[in-house]
Amino acid sequence: MCVGFYTLEHPEYALVLCSNRDEYLQRPTDLACFHSFEKLEGHSLSEGNVLSGVDVRAGGTWLGVSRTGKVAFLTNITEEYRTYGSSRGDLVASFLSSTSLEEDVHSLIPSDAKYAGFNLLLLAPSARGEHDLSFDGTYVTNHGGGGTIVVRPLSDAERRCGGMSNGIDGKGAETWPKIQHGLHSFKAIMNAVLPSTPEKELADNLFELLTWKSSQMPRARSELRNTIQVGPIQLQEAQEFYGTRLSTVILVKRNGEVLFIERDIWKFVDSKPVLSDPSSQRQFRFKLQQLD
Repeated sequence: MCVGFYTLEHPEYALVLCSNRDEYLQRPTDLACFHSFEKLEGHSLSEGNVLSGVDVRAGGTWLGVSRTGKVAFLTNITEEYRTYGSSRGDLVASFLSSTSLEEDVHSLIPSDAKYAGFNLLLLAPSARGEHDLSFDGTYVTNHGGGGTIVVRPLSDAERRCGGMSNGIDGKGAETWPKIQHGLHSFKAIMNAVLPSTPEKELADNLFELLTWKSSQMPRARSELRNTIQVGPIQLQEAQEFYGTRLSTVILVKRNGEVLFIERDIWKFVDSKPVLSDPSSQRQFRFKLQQLD
């Protein structure tokens, strides 16, 4: 039940994105690092071209950025649980690992693949000068499990201030309370950013946005639309605890400098959920490379 907010139109930043990953707390996950989605003998993780966490069970990821600036963010769609032959996280991995920024999105999707419901934000950078980086944005969704995959460009409004969670595109996804509250707070934060605003201040404000909770704790999956951060609950369809495991902030300046921070929220320790210390995080800084 992930959620994310982003802008591609701020004067100082080509991209600002903040997101929560909501997942079963027991699900095995590798923390964010540089890698290649392949564990190659004799190669260190720092040699990889993708920065992301990894879903150990399925092998893909929900959010990542490549050294060349490609960014992908994935959420599921709230629906009845069914199994499908393909993993949604593979779509993110394929996009981030592809060698061309101009590659057709359709070429990354197997023609016979069926996926559980998903929404997918894909961003590819372009630069007209040393300090003039921008991103092209694409929205991909199947509108629910097994559905036909649809690809569309982001609207002007989405480029200025977009939000994405687990609703169905074109069917009220933008009216969810978590999206409405998040967009309002995100706009206020970004409107206050000046050239002199420290990155740390901006990142801290975005992490604070991601902590917002509804006054009433959700008791079912359908109620998760009401809260940005999810405290640990046991959903009716499973015995495992579910909650916000990670929060991530990605800042990309117009000159290609990237700040990526992944912060732990809820963990599963000694058979119980534990709230992480706020200082438990991974931070990466790097400059985007240009493709040959």
